[in-house]
Amino acid sequence: MLCARSPLRIDFVGMTDYHVACDLFGGRILNATINKYIYATLQPRADGRIILRAPDQGAVVEVPDPSELRADGELGLAQYIIKRMGIEAGLELTTYSEMPGGAGLGSSSTIATCIIAVLSAFTGHRLTNFDIAELAIECEKAALNTEYGWQDQYSPVTGGGVKYMVHWPRTDSRDIEIDILPLGLEVIVELEKRMVVAYSGISRPAKGILDKVAEGVAREDPEVVAALKGMSDCAEEMRRAFLRSRLDDLGPLLNRTWVHHKQLHPDVTNDCLDGLHDCAARNGATGGRVCGAGGGGTMIFLCEQNAELRVKEALRELGASVFDFSIDRHGLYIWGLPD
Repeated sequence: MLCARSPLRIDFVGMTDYHVACDLFGGRILNATINKYIYATLQPRADGRIILRAPDQGAVVEVPDPSELRADGELGLAQYIIKRMGIEAGLELTTYSEMPGGAGLGSSSTIATCIIAVLSAFTGHRLTNFDIAELAIECEKAALNTEYGWQDQYSPVTGGGVKYMVHWPRTDSRDIEIDILPLGLEVIVELEKRMVVAYSGISRPAKGILDKVAEGVAREDPEVVAALKGMSDCAEEMRRAFLRSRLDDLGPLLNRTWVHHKQLHPDVTNDCLDGLHDCAARNGATGGRVCGAGGGGTMIFLCEQNAELRVKEALRELGASVFDFSIDRHGLYIWGLPD
């Protein structure tokens, strides 16, 4: 039996990883892996059947023979990955997420990397982290008909921690760079103490907003392009704030990022998200924004010293689900269990 655990992420700055925009003018991301995970467990089967289980979705798919794997079927992404990797042996694969879908924490891409990693170990292919991320992008495009960014494929497979991720424009000889910021323990624990992470209760697929942003880039909409560039600038300033241990600077930078984010499309925010942001600010948050594409999902807030409990209680009164978290320091992890 093989198991894999892949961390979800919060993004201090996201949305700037759209492939086309990155090729044109580059993009910068700042995020952190957290201790909320996607799990995959694989057991070989002697009968040649492929059984896929996703208990968090209440789904079970039985495929009598690998030739019958279908990307357009239930759990189609998993089916496509198995087919794409040329698996012909019988197996049982169980996957689940600790967070609900549509939470804006990168679950759809993280589950792809988790499945690929455990299948790589199963087959002995020993794919590199770069290979896993790129194959996940390819499989999502084929199975889900979506191709937007790269952060959520690269984030879990490149280790844990707070990361500065850069995609250089195609005019540059460099491509994607991932830097895990060398933060001291005192910075990490202070961040964990002062940051509040809350699920809004609204689950919204990211594709609609992402498609509209892609359309804005395609027609060279000046507001969309300026917003993406502004968010990239915020990522660079946040990186410097982290390296200088200046967490007080993060709150205003989160607010600046949120302003740029909302300029991408009106659907990024709504009355619920605006209400949560205003509530947090009234109770001691110095800044905050939504993770992922927006429209729902998870929000993060940086609080004044010792205001975090007050912010949590106020958000809960509005119906948000506040959850404790810590920074994951390991990233993707694979292990074997005895029969």
